[in-house]
Amino acid sequence: MHKNYYFLFFSLFWAPICQGQLLLQKNYFDGQNRRIESVISISVNDSTLEGPYLAYYPNGHKKIEGFYHLNHADSLWSYYHDNNYKKAIGYFMNNKQHGLWQYYDSSGIKQREVNFNNGLKNGIYKDYYSEEKIKSSGELLNGKKIGLWKEYNQEGLLNKTKWIQNDTVVVQSSFYSNGNIKHQGTKINRVRSGQWTFFFENGQVASKGFFKDDKQEGTWVYWNENGVKKAEGNYLLGNKQGYWKFFDENGILKSSGDFSNDIGNIKSFNTAGNIQSQGSILNGKKWGDWIYFDNNEEMIGKAIFENGLGVYEGFYPDGSLHTTGTLENDKKIGEWMIYDKKGNLQGKYTPFYENSSEIQPPTDFNQIINPNLKAQNPDFFYKPNVNRYFNKKNQEYKGLILTSGLLNPIFNQISMGIELYFQERLGYEILYSYYRDPIFKKFSDINDYKPYEYGHNLIFKQKFYQKDSDLGMAYFGHQISLMLHKHQLNGLDQTVLPFQSLFIQSREISLEYGIYIGYKWMKKSDGKGFVLDAFTGVNIGMTKWKGLYSENLKYDNYFNDLKLESSLLSFNLGIMIGFSTKSIK
Repeated sequence: MHKNYYFLFFSLFWAPICQGQLLLQKNYFDGQNRRIESVISISVNDSTLEGPYLAYYPNGHKKIEGFYHLNHADSLWSYYHDNNYKKAIGYFMNNKQHGLWQYYDSSGIKQREVNFNNGLKNGIYKDYYSEEKIKSSGELLNGKKIGLWKEYNQEGLLNKTKWIQNDTVVVQSSFYSNGNIKHQGTKINRVRSGQWTFFFENGQVASKGFFKDDKQEGTWVYWNENGVKKAEGNYLLGNKQGYWKFFDENGILKSSGDFSNDIGNIKSFNTAGNIQSQGSILNGKKWGDWIYFDNNEEMIGKAIFENGLGVYEGFYPDGSLHTTGTLENDKKIGEWMIYDKKGNLQGKYTPFYENSSEIQPPTDFNQIINPNLKAQNPDFFYKPNVNRYFNKKNQEYKGLILTSGLLNPIFNQISMGIELYFQERLGYEILYSYYRDPIFKKFSDINDYKPYEYGHNLIFKQKFYQKDSDLGMAYFGHQISLMLHKHQLNGLDQTVLPFQSLFIQSREISLEYGIYIGYKWMKKSDGKGFVLDAFTGVNIGMTKWKGLYSENLKYDNYFNDLKLESSLLSFNLGIMIGFSTKSIK
């Protein structure tokens, strides 16, 4: 390969060399002059660099290819990675980069395009994910960013824009995937300063206020996704300071308080404007002593909080203890006790929060502190010590589901079942099937000595249901099945005249255990309606065979296949349709 390059250069510049104008100088990596490091053209007259220039990696691959004129890099230059892929390509003028330069990674994928003027970066600049996917673009002036710069994600969607002066971002905007603005504001010395506005994905303003040295400062206002004001107040050095007001989803005052360095003394109100509770907030969570009031603003309870968790005591009007339990901010968790006026334990209960993401504690300020977050509430779901499948829910639906096999005739059986269903938790099902093979043919019409089968199956199932959705709910379970079948042949008794019909029978009893998964769709997961249930699984069990005839090797041969199945592995598949009843007590 080195010789080929040598002959190529020698051919191109034969005339100048012959005329004594240029001298080719070759440098080597080794002392044996086998591995060329570079080939340089030198003017004989004044020993300046003049003409082509080549440089190589130790592995023999080309490294640099260019041209010198009067000792200065000139014309088109190309640079390569050591795997022979192009690294950069562009022009030099008077030893300075000039015009468009393109840069590539070691796999040959374009990384960026830069324009130069007299050695300085000037003009359009582009970064790439790949040849077709642009990452960012903008303009450079004397090596510094100016004007509007755009950044894109891998899908080619606009992700961020920056208006830049003297290489410093002045106005920055970020975007959601649907093209709507996510947030927009100004920067000074690369930190947020001045007014910033944050938006929900639907385009509605989420919050608006000012930053100073990247910390919230001055008045801030927050809204929900429907444009209803959620909170307003002041910040000092990024902490809540002074009087704050918080509103519910209808814009009605929910709570208010005075803050000092993000610590607030809060009062919450009901829809009539009466005080419901008062206490302190620290880092967005309840702290210290809290007092609770009824609609007449009479004290009905108190709690002591630490980091959002508090022990609550509720009282009768005469001051005697009524209830005790644990609060997580404003949510009851764990086991709660109820006492009569004499102090005797009257009952216990465990709160259950369903659809808890839709329940918003009236003094949840954590989400308001960060303007980048959407209006969302903590998702609390109390989990007792026992498995959730066996934990009864308040006001849960419990009903019966009557079912019948939709595809069972294909499998030579007719099935009926009844299930005791506990909403999104458990199901206990008894399934009876009558088996007959062939199912639609009279046994008397079956040819002599051709086996046929009939019998009964009884299955007991326990199902564990997942949460319901619009498309239904998945479940898994296990089952025990008992099968009692008879196998029979039609024949003739030729020991008597005239010949008489003869039925040769054997009995099969099997016990199986199986596991399975399924999917159930109910018109209502908490009420009566149509039900569709599909499942599949695998069973393992034992079977016992007995011939119901006098010992006869000839008869035994008819049932050989059955006799060999002393243990069995089978697959379970079915679709059931049914109807769920009203809730039962």
